[in-house]
Amino acid sequence: MSQRLHDWQQSSTDERLQALLRIDSALQPAELQLLLAAAVDVQSDDILRIEIWKVLGLYSDEQQQPTVRALIHRHWAQEQDEEYVQIAMLEALTALHVEADDIQLALSIVKSDEYILVRSAAFALLRRSLPLPQARKALVQLRDDADFGSVAVKLVERL
Repeated sequence: MSQRLHDWQQSSTDERLQALLRIDSALQPAELQLLLAAAVDVQSDDILRIEIWKVLGLYSDEQQQPTVRALIHRHWAQEQDEEYVQIAMLEALTALHVEADDIQLALSIVKSDEYILVRSAAFALLRRSLPLPQARKALVQLRDDADFGSVAVKLVERL
């Protein structure tokens, strides 16, 4: 285990949060595995899980990103997390190189009855992904959405 997450298992939540704040470069494979397990541990403190998702989004390298992405999709389908954890998961996806599956997940969330802040985070993923044709198609599908339709139409018209 790296020095950055040394003694993670024995550390308190505050110590773990401090360790996460010290991460400023790509994750090592062992760190990635440790953080992935902790991110989906619904028994862990939500604030800790939010910070873990941030680190996973920002510091996963190109080879690690598919693993992080797959875990987000799988966990989203299986668990109902607190809204702020869900937002952190969507922000982590946004920080990765967004792919078609991510756009479909975001679109389904925007169209759902999720809490408005979660839906807004999903819409932000779509908005940030405008260069991708799938994102533009998703925005067209939202043109009649009561909350996001007018913005979606303006974004599509600008293209």
